[in-house]
Amino acid sequence: MAILISIWGVSICCFGLFMLLKPVAFADAIIVFSRKRYFHYFEILSRLAIGAALLLDAHNTAYPLVFEFIGNLLFIVAIVLVFMAEKHHKKFAVTAAKQCVSWFKPAGLAAIAFGLWTLYASMI
Repeated sequence: MAILISIWGVSICCFGLFMLLKPVAFADAIIVFSRKRYFHYFEILSRLAIGAALLLDAHNTAYPLVFEFIGNLLFIVAIVLVFMAEKHHKKFAVTAAKQCVSWFKPAGLAAIAFGLWTLYASMI
């Protein structure tokens, strides 16, 4: 069993449920979080940590190549964020949160489905 990937799957389901049930509150949470001093650094470090966990635990899943791809993708995004100015990252987060509220419900459904699939793939 891929415990790290299972934990990630549960967290994806939780975020998806939040997006589905309270899309405006989810957008507001993004905006509030983007104003924190540590926002940019947390985004970089969390992507590196999750990417590393996916790469380390991918071989314990039914679909290791999928989780290796996602882990590497998270590393690439973290590297891009390192070179992106903090103010541009914050501006992007706020703009996306304000303009994409109508997409949060379908994205929440997709996140729940992906999170459940992740749990399934990590437990086979």
